[in-house]
Amino acid sequence: MKRSLDRKTKIALEPRKQPRQQRSSKVVDRILDAALILTREQGTKAPTTLAIAQRAGLSVGSVYQYFPNKEAILLELGRRWLSSFPEVIATRIKVSPPTNREEFRREVRKLFIDTSRIYLDNATLMPVIEAISGNADLRPIQDEYDKEIIALYAAWLQHVNPALEEKTAKRLGLVMMEVGHACRLVGLKRDRKTFDLIEDDVEAMWLALVNPYLNLD
Repeated sequence: MKRSLDRKTKIALEPRKQPRQQRSSKVVDRILDAALILTREQGTKAPTTLAIAQRAGLSVGSVYQYFPNKEAILLELGRRWLSSFPEVIATRIKVSPPTNREEFRREVRKLFIDTSRIYLDNATLMPVIEAISGNADLRPIQDEYDKEIIALYAAWLQHVNPALEEKTAKRLGLVMMEVGHACRLVGLKRDRKTFDLIEDDVEAMWLALVNPYLNLD
């Protein structure tokens, strides 16, 4: 059964205040950088607020001025990464739909280039994403981002084939998201050459999955 967060819990995980001055922004960046470093060192085990404060060279009180708990800190790191995807996917919906399979393949390649850059540029965030996935309090919020991404994939497929049923489009979108993410994580843990080869494999899997539903020549 999927968990959902009530309003009280969501508020508890929100940053206490948003930095409005450059100095405050730098403090927040120090907190997030420290959390990222510790998460990389500790794997999927979430660092304590005290450990984050010490690594950032701040008092615990200074950290609590901006974040109510360690989960809120991890969530902010994850949000920065997850929020990069919807706009990239939505771009494919804004262009004219492809009229044949070769044009669609080129559109998929453009999407892969853009999303791969997000993974490669933020490779150090992957332990944080895995930590969020394994945290029962944070996972429901990641699920909200997942739903948005799945809906965008579905909208993209329906943009290509307006006759495609929404239920089918969302099922395909779910597979596209899960397979793409899982395989890229594997590639990031290896080396760049392996990452690129896995990217090609995922692209082939995507095309094999969705082509029968797109009514393209």
